[in-house]
Amino acid sequence: MTNKPWWWPQRVDQEWLQRLRQDYPDKADWSDDSLIDYFNDGRMKFSDTWDHLGDARDEYEKLASAFLDLVEKHGLSPSDFNN
Repeated sequence: MTNKPWWWPQRVDQEWLQRLRQDYPDKADWSDDSLIDYFNDGRMKFSDTWDHLGDARDEYEKLASAFLDLVEKHGLSPSDFNN
């Protein structure tokens, strides 16, 4: 696993779900949808640690998607953004 900066956008994917199941063993048998509903308010694209995104969440998802697309297009990795 690459060392990602704290601000790196986190996709809701199998890696994220696996980490939740490891971090919260009491919820390890929950379905993917149940975990997403519980930890991410049912949002399927990105997870975040900022509870104040509010109405800006849709805009954040657009920005995060564009950023990750550019990173991939230019062959970069999270370690390229560490200080």
